[in-house]
Amino acid sequence: MSPDAKKQVENFLDFLLSKQQHGETFDIDTWKKNIKNIPKWSDEELAVFEENRKLFNKWPSPKW
Repeated sequence: MSPDAKKQVENFLDFLLSKQQHGETFDIDTWKKNIKNIPKWSDEELAVFEENRKLFNKWPSPKW
């Protein structure tokens, strides 16, 4: 998860905990709506990291 997505999840969990502390009930529909709004990376975006990993692994090790 990206740092922004992690922050959104943390904020949502904090929100849920604050509701419990105030005696309010958990609203599953709101939770589902919020969870679906967390951004996801596309396969194309993830492919960049895979390509960079392959290129990085091709670098020769330094000789001491």
